[in-house]
Amino acid sequence: MSEIRQFVTKCLEHQPVRYLISSCVAFAVDYAALMLLNALFKGFFGLSMEIAAAISFAMSSQVNFWINRRWVFKSTKSVLPELGGYYSLALCSFAIKTYVILEILVRLLKIPLAISKPISEAVMFLVNYFVQKIVIFNKRKK
Repeated sequence: MSEIRQFVTKCLEHQPVRYLISSCVAFAVDYAALMLLNALFKGFFGLSMEIAAAISFAMSSQVNFWINRRWVFKSTKSVLPELGGYYSLALCSFAIKTYVILEILVRLLKIPLAISKPISEAVMFLVNYFVQKIVIFNKRKK
């Protein structure tokens, strides 16, 4: 048991591992909210997916920002510039995931939303990590 604890502790020292965990937590919030809200809004002028995606994004992005800021990147800089940078990236990422990738997968290719959502998240995962690491939560003083 001690070896497992040491292994986990060692893994958690690595920023990409913490980022992966943070992303999985945010994805779980996003995915659960999206599926629930999409079902609740069914038949709402054919926009249930888009409305559900916007609300679930608002929820999960807050979870993701604070975990990334405090635990993943351990930032101590002023929160407002980081929040602005994070949401600039998050909104671009959301738009690409929702209005490009999901639209293609769900509306054109007829792949179920439950399968398309994880695919769209995976596509943006690496880009978002490097932008957050290099630009948003960069520890160097400007």
